[in-house]
Amino acid sequence: MQLIESQQPSLSVCQILRKLMMEANIREAELARRVNLPQTTVNRLLLGGTSDPRANTLKPIADFFGITIGQLCGFEPLAINRIAGSTSTPSHAWRFIPIITWEQVSSWLFTKKNITPANHPNWIGTERSVSDHAYALPSLSFMEPRFRKHSILIVDPDVQYKDGHYVVIALDGIHPTVRKILQDGLDTLLQSFDQQQSPVKLIKKHIIFGTIVESRMDTYT
Repeated sequence: MQLIESQQPSLSVCQILRKLMMEANIREAELARRVNLPQTTVNRLLLGGTSDPRANTLKPIADFFGITIGQLCGFEPLAINRIAGSTSTPSHAWRFIPIITWEQVSSWLFTKKNITPANHPNWIGTERSVSDHAYALPSLSFMEPRFRKHSILIVDPDVQYKDGHYVVIALDGIHPTVRKILQDGLDTLLQSFDQQQSPVKLIKKHIIFGTIVESRMDTYT
């Protein structure tokens, strides 16, 4: 992930739009389709052929890139913590979750306030509604094939687990791993990825650090 420096007010709409499209790796025709504007309209903006574009032309484009019309026109700076290449459409609100290491899980709730786009390089986007406590982890080899190699697991400590969910849990109270939740009457069981191992009963010394709510392959770094 890269931080975006505030652009100079002298930049025009066409210069800012070209920059945003290059970051998002999106072509003129695809952008026009996604924002429901004629391609000729987008083309005129890119060529600087419209000196005073209308708000109803600029708004869908600004919404797509998750910025304001003022930022698109160069009147306002782009947010310093904006993630390069990230986009959002009016119907979907994207959230960006920090990818942390397994060693950071146990202290996450105490240290998360210190993690910002300015000091943390690895993030992943999701359309899922998650809490402010959510974080992401790289999958581990023993989790295959349930979680594919190089996938990223999005974990939300505020989501209550249910039967069949996977949770990040420390069986020894210290070292986090992943287990599947199995409800057996009033008992909650923890199933290993090794199906030959018998499930163990959830007990007080086990510490659950969150429920896995999504697995993704595409990261924003």
